[in-house]
Amino acid sequence: MFSKFLTFSAVLLLSVVAVAQPSGSDNAQCVAVLKLQSNDLAGQVKAGNEARKPELLQVLRQGAAFVGDAWLDGSRDEDKAKAKLDQAEDQVRRLEPAKARALRQQCSTEADTMIRQAPGWQRKVIDRFAQARMDKMLQSPQ
Repeated sequence: MFSKFLTFSAVLLLSVVAVAQPSGSDNAQCVAVLKLQSNDLAGQVKAGNEARKPELLQVLRQGAAFVGDAWLDGSRDEDKAKAKLDQAEDQVRRLEPAKARALRQQCSTEADTMIRQAPGWQRKVIDRFAQARMDKMLQSPQ
């Protein structure tokens, strides 16, 4: 059951990029920049820096906010979403560091606004998604 939840969550995360743009940022770039940041933070936590765990969880919550927004808007084309996400990740990796930081800040702010404005049940879904994703990211390889 838990693995189905994670698979479902992964599909949702990828489907977020097919949604119309939020207040200024491209959703695909937001998902990409948050994904790259969460991967970096997870690596730091795995390397022993437990102090980064709350930040990792927050970044995953922000990504989940975009997921929830996409899901509610009906985005479900996984193949198209994967292609857009791959392209957006390449674009984000090519950004100058200052521009990447600015994009990350803008996307984080937009996500925090979405979370604040979400009804309680949606915030619970966001929290559960983020926690499950973090648990999976920090899981030891088996």
